[in-house]
Amino acid sequence: MFSIYCSEICSQVIIKAIFLLPSGLDRCTTMNYPALTRHQRRRIQTRKGLVQAAVELVIEKGYEAVTIQDITDRADLGRGTFYVHFKDKEDVVWSAIQGLILELEKEAHQQYKDSIPDHPEYRFFRNIFRYADKNRNLFRVSFGERGSAALTRRVQDLVVAIILYDLQDGPVLRDPTSNVPAEIVAQMMTGLITRMISWWLDTPNDYTAEQMAGMIYQALYHKKPPTVQP
Repeated sequence: MFSIYCSEICSQVIIKAIFLLPSGLDRCTTMNYPALTRHQRRRIQTRKGLVQAAVELVIEKGYEAVTIQDITDRADLGRGTFYVHFKDKEDVVWSAIQGLILELEKEAHQQYKDSIPDHPEYRFFRNIFRYADKNRNLFRVSFGERGSAALTRRVQDLVVAIILYDLQDGPVLRDPTSNVPAEIVAQMMTGLITRMISWWLDTPNDYTAEQMAGMIYQALYHKKPPTVQP
């Protein structure tokens, strides 16, 4: 359900996802685990500061212009501390993006674990675009000119894997071209979604998230998009 059927809860999830994932230790704060120790809380706060600094700087300056020294200066931490948590600049920015996507996926599964809403394919596209609209800067880092080709490829690979799962094993996405292998369909849908998000955010236009989702739905499924609420 990469979907982000949970569009309405994205604003609450984003901070938790960016700052607490992907570390299994950090996930303890969102589950019913024993209380964190003082050391663990400091570790989370340090990681939070580094990730927040990295994302802010990439948004301000562009990925290529940002250095690890910039990140540690902004976070007011030493370079040695940075390398305790991350391998390099790509690792810290990727942790924000990956954590966000995976946490939203988890939230969607929890919210819709008992039933699938009507027209899940359209909701999938609509809520991605709604979420992109609310979080334009982070999406520009993921797909736009201020990010990097390597990050974009990693995001695309993750989205492919999630879509492929739903095509093969989950009930959420129907295969719009049943005679084509699921792997090809997942690659096609990912390319279409990510390119359209990038174009929509970077090119002046008046299309709403609902209109963008509707056009993609119509192109893939060859029928008019449904009217669904919310």
